[in-house]
Amino acid sequence: MPGFESNKIESFIDKLQKGKKCYTYEFSAPASFCLEKLFCGLKNQSFLQELDAFICTDSPLGKLKHSPILASLKLQNTFKIPSIATISMRDKNTLALQSELIGMNSLDLRLVLALTGDPLRLGNQPQAKGVFEGNSALLLKIIDALNLNKDINGENLQGIPKRIYPFCVLNSYAKNKESLYKKMREKIRNGALAIFTQPIYDESIAKELLKWCDAINLEFRTNCALVFGFFPIASYKTALFLHYKLPGVFVSQEWLKALEIAKKNGKEAEVGLQKSKELFKALSALQQKFHFMSANKPEIIAQILKT
Repeated sequence: MPGFESNKIESFIDKLQKGKKCYTYEFSAPASFCLEKLFCGLKNQSFLQELDAFICTDSPLGKLKHSPILASLKLQNTFKIPSIATISMRDKNTLALQSELIGMNSLDLRLVLALTGDPLRLGNQPQAKGVFEGNSALLLKIIDALNLNKDINGENLQGIPKRIYPFCVLNSYAKNKESLYKKMREKIRNGALAIFTQPIYDESIAKELLKWCDAINLEFRTNCALVFGFFPIASYKTALFLHYKLPGVFVSQEWLKALEIAKKNGKEAEVGLQKSKELFKALSALQQKFHFMSANKPEIIAQILKT
């Protein structure tokens, strides 16, 4: 079986930073020794042909999961599609982070989604202690140093590294817009090549985020891409969770009311899918860079992409 082609990573970056369609898909690794069952579900999906990269999560909400680095490596080698490994500052200090990034580089795992990380109090490992030596900005600085063949202290490293490409995440909604703008600005200033948003359910929010990104890119003479987070809502329960429990996500009252009524009529899946398709069509008119999330239910994304 042929191995993963390294040049696919650079091809993905080229699509991401130019005005081209670009799709990524979130793989949420469970707390399991075996990922093959989920892999089998993915292999049957036609949208893999349109997929440019995977993003593998890093124990979201502080819950124990499969290693995002090893899951990313498995995804990349199995599907021959670039995989973005999510790495948070929550669980490792700068020594461990640098060591892992050097090792990842040697295995051609060179796409990194930098996070500060959710607090452990939200999770299921009460004995665990958070590290938080810094936030995602520090991880971006580590990556910048490694790309110059140096460690975080400026010491030279052996060998010649392949380029590591860093990305960040951003809430799609905040009551304090100025604060959200400043966070986007800081991430772009610190070298993020793309910003992946939390799920967006309002076209006006998407337009505003694009406007901000364009202005900041102009200010710093950068070319950071903004990628819309997209999570189809198939139930009223999911809509309530996203709106009230997931920070930085806003689901309009119009959506919530429509899904509540649909649930009473036994049609929430049908109504949710239709509204999600309409939203996808509207957002696609603004740009065609999307990060799809589905809680490991790829068949829902397949239905959206038939739009």
